[in-house]
Amino acid sequence: MLVPGLIQRQSQSLVMTPQLRQAIALLQYTQTDLAQHLRQVCETNPLLILEPGDTAPEAAPTSEDFHDDDPDRFTTASDRPEAAAPLPSDRDELILQIRHSIPPEEQHAAFHLLDSLDETGRLPVSVTDLAAELGVDAPKLEAIRQTLMHLEPAGLFARSLEECLAAQLRVRNRLDPAMQTLLDNLDLLARRDWRRLREKCALDQDDLLDMLAEIQALDPRPGLSLPPPAPPVEPDLIVRPNGTGFRLTLNTRLLPAIRLDDTLRAQIDGHTEASRRLLAYAGEATALIRALHSRKQSLLTVGRAIVQHQAAFLRDGPTALRPLTMREIAERTELHESTISRIVSSKYIDTPRGTVPLKLFFSTALTSEDGTTQSAHAIQHRLQALVAAEGDNVLSDDALTALLQKEGFSIQRRTVAKYREGLGIAKSSQRKRLRRTS
Repeated sequence: MLVPGLIQRQSQSLVMTPQLRQAIALLQYTQTDLAQHLRQVCETNPLLILEPGDTAPEAAPTSEDFHDDDPDRFTTASDRPEAAAPLPSDRDELILQIRHSIPPEEQHAAFHLLDSLDETGRLPVSVTDLAAELGVDAPKLEAIRQTLMHLEPAGLFARSLEECLAAQLRVRNRLDPAMQTLLDNLDLLARRDWRRLREKCALDQDDLLDMLAEIQALDPRPGLSLPPPAPPVEPDLIVRPNGTGFRLTLNTRLLPAIRLDDTLRAQIDGHTEASRRLLAYAGEATALIRALHSRKQSLLTVGRAIVQHQAAFLRDGPTALRPLTMREIAERTELHESTISRIVSSKYIDTPRGTVPLKLFFSTALTSEDGTTQSAHAIQHRLQALVAAEGDNVLSDDALTALLQKEGFSIQRRTVAKYREGLGIAKSSQRKRLRRTS
């Protein structure tokens, strides 16, 4: 028979102290956000002294060469769902048109023209100056500009209002000699000199009114629908070739340095109210400095593990990405998986293959019939490359699947369609129409 009584149990729970909350918050900050946070803290804590940011990246504590791991070490497929791709903006649609309409070897110049547009969509710099800046022939750059002017929205990349309106009329097949004459005399239109306009265009009043209605329906500032280009990303980590491997460094260029005011701290005796307040400030300052040191070490530790696993990407590019999960990095680094997630969120690394988000290196795995695994990101990158190079021979999802399978990727048509939609790539029928209209 059971007798009522007391039962003692032991349990463990994580107490979220202010110091722990602060350390977790620092892990999630981007460089810009962290720099702003440190400035705000230093304004309210008299024990902290703010110094300018470093001009050179901070090297990893040890100089290491990173090589490929044992290929059999990380082969576990992940069922973690991928994040949905954001809806494409007007600028994204324009970039897609440029990739379809401009040869790959000329796309760098085309995107330079895109970045040179003002807020209205006009090109404020002469083609000759831009050509000299890019080191290309001015006639070739002008030919690229002429093509770009007739993409959607038509009239972008124009050098004048007349050219902008002419491009819009040309894509509508309405730029006849009379309309061109009207565009050549926009000064008369501004002065509402209808009589001279009719004489110049050799039109009666009704025809002129119809043309004026067409002009009014055009957009003189088509660039207002395009969001401005995103500011350049400041990487948190930098990886560069080092002998036969790679060297990882922490980028602290934007981060101000902070330190304790030793002179003021030496005056704390704890006997007065003001001294006790300073003692509290000293504790907060010390905790912040420790949290910053912990953030640096954690970022370097996680970055080192990622670089070691993805060394093939650094040498050969996105198609060499290997499957990787945050759980695997957590096991390697002995950090919690939630800590790994906070560290890689909104963080970037400058690599020989460009500046990329750390999340790029984490990808689901597709397992082929022979048991090997392939990164979903690698397949998506190859899919983008095939579409960008398809030219007039637009590839269907079936054709893309066959090409990817021929290259050794184990993938089915439904997965190709899912990846294509996630990458914002239109269906083959839409791409064919786009090429015809371009």
